[in-house]
Order: sequence, then structure tokens, then C-alpha cells
Amino acid sequence: MLLPFKRLGWRRPERGRPLFNLRDLTRGERSANESRIRSLCTTLAVGDETALCRILGRYKLFIDTADFGLSPHLALDGYWEMWLTEVIARTVQPGMTVIDVGANLGYFSMLFADLVGPRGAVHAFEPNPAIAVRLRRSVAVNGFQDRLQVHEQALGDEEGGLFHLIVPPGEPKNAHMQPAAADADGTPGVIRTRRLDSYPELLHAAVVKIDADTAEPAIWRGMRGMLERGHPMTVFLEFNPSRYTDGAGFLAEILGWGFSLSLIDLETGPRPIDTATALAGNGKEDLILMLTR
Repeated sequence: MLLPFKRLGWRRPERGRPLFNLRDLTRGERSANESRIRSLCTTLAVGDETALCRILGRYKLFIDTADFGLSPHLALDGYWEMWLTEVIARTVQPGMTVIDVGANLGYFSMLFADLVGPRGAVHAFEPNPAIAVRLRRSVAVNGFQDRLQVHEQALGDEEGGLFHLIVPPGEPKNAHMQPAAADADGTPGVIRTRRLDSYPELLHAAVVKIDADTAEPAIWRGMRGMLERGHPMTVFLEFNPSRYTDGAGFLAEILGWGFSLSLIDLETGPRPIDTATALAGNGKEDLILMLTR
């Protein structure tokens, strides 16, 4: 059973060890930033396969101690995918509405919430119930309830589509969906999808992050009502053509809505690429695309 937070014994960093300054993500040297964040990282086990750690030298995050894919990095280093973290810090502005699809434990959700400030809004979608519980606790312990809403909801291109949520043991970040039979409704592990454009409050979102392990094309089609509005938008998209039925067709859909295509390079940040480059991967590594219009 989780202990009440007030009993966890957390204290603010000692005087002389201030929290990490987010502005350093946009102006500082990466290795120095990583070293500073790592020096502020601390972790405390709280029971029920849950621990509390400090990420990005600023936020408290409840992690999953049975997870071997993401949580160990957060517990020991305090950061994840720094190349994407830096670009997000340069992109998200106060007052924006941001959508985090496949929020997982909420590493990026916490960063989004801080960046948009009290006048902005963040909507985090995470269909895995066990992970969503931890995410809600992280929202509360960081005091982001005024701007960060957690939706324990799977997304797709239809309202009420039935799917099995498959969570690989020890790798919840690789959870994915498989179609379920029509008579499976109500059985354990079967979930219903919603379209992203079915949320009126999200139709004018400025930034969307999508990391959904094979469901990206369906989620994109479920954004049609947002895309039709034609407003400026930045989408951070995990992309792996080997996982899709028609990767080239998916990219054509994206470009057809007026988006430019960039790859977030691990060393240099976003750089423009063409569709041939995006489709030429070896299938073993996911690409992080930055789509802008």
C-alpha cells in the first residue's frame, strides 16, 4: 500500500543546490545539463512496486519498480531522451494547450505542464490503468492539478472501437493494442477507443506528442477534426514504417495536411528530411519526427 506523501520524508534540495533551471535546456551544454540533473536525482521506494524519484532536477515522479525499460533510467539519471526534451523546451510556450498521447509515467507531461504555466493546459492520455494511477499521483504531488488532466483512455480512428491492451512484462512503455472481437466488450483487458477530435477542448491544441507503438496512423486519422481547422501546430511523432501497413501512405496523409517534415537528430536536433529518408530506416529504431505547419 502506498504511504501518504507527507510521510515519505521528501525535502527540498539543500541550500546551495537549487532545482534545475529549465532555461538551461535551451541554452546550456547537454553533458553539463545531464550531469546537473543526475546530481539532483534521488529515489525513494514507497511500496506496491512504486518508487518516487526526482526527474529533470525539478519534478517528483512516481515510477514502476517492475518496469525495466524506462523507470531505471528515470531513477538513476533523472532524464529520458534528452534530444527530444531539449526541442520540447524550445517549442512549448506559456498558455498553450498541449496533448501527450502515450504519456506513460508522465516524464514529458510534467515538463509540458511546467512550460505552459497556469494559463495553459496539458491533456495526458494513458490507457494502462496501473500506469495512469501513478501518473495521477505525480500530477497531484507536483501541484499541477490546475493545468494537467489525465485521461485513462486509448485513442484511435473510431469511437468505441474494441481492442486488447497488450502490456509486455517489465516493459509497459511498449504497451500496444490489438483488435478485439465484437463480443469481447466488458472482458478484462479490453478497452474502447475514442477519437482525439471528439474532445472539443482540444480542437485548437498547439502541440501534440504521439508515442503509441503501432497506433500512430489511427490516432492521426482520429485528429481529422483538429487538422481541418488549419491552425499552426507542432506534432512530435514516433514513427517506424516497419510497424505500419502502409508507412508511405501515412506520410502522404501527414504532408497532405500542410505539415513540413523534420527528423529530431540525436546530436543536432531537428533537421528537414524527405519521405524517402523517413521510410529508409532499418525497422529496428524508431524515429522521432517533428511535424510543423
